Amino acid sequence: MVEKISFVVKPSISIAESIIDYVQGHEPQFSPMLFSKHNVEDARFQFATASLRVDMVEFDDEHHSGLAHVSYGIHFFWPCNNQDEIDTFQEKLPFVIKDNQVIFSLTTHQPWIVIDKQKKRAGKALFFM
Repeated sequence: MVEKISFVVKPSISIAESIIDYVQGHEPQFSPMLFSKHNVEDARFQFATASLRVDMVEFDDEHHSGLAHVSYGIHFFWPCNNQDEIDTFQEKLPFVIKDNQVIFSLTTHQPWIVIDKQKKRAGKALFFM
């Protein structure tokens, strides 16, 4: 599923600064898509709140498009020893600029599916949860 997130560029600051301000200030809009790339069915995993950062913005002036390089954390809890950790991941989020608006098109991934080779011939799939 592709979701579009858009906002108007602030005239008082650069396009890159507008993107940085918006993405980092609106983490709840971006985190579901980023988190969907991980094992979201496992309750031990969570998106680490306030971890979304824009590291760099690439912009192609000729095509009015670019990439926002972001990093974010996934929190994992180890119940066996009552400890947790946060792993950091990087992504490149594509955007276009049209009529003074920045538009991100983000893909939300479906839960992981693992096909059992033995049952593949019978047309069945097993879901990992």
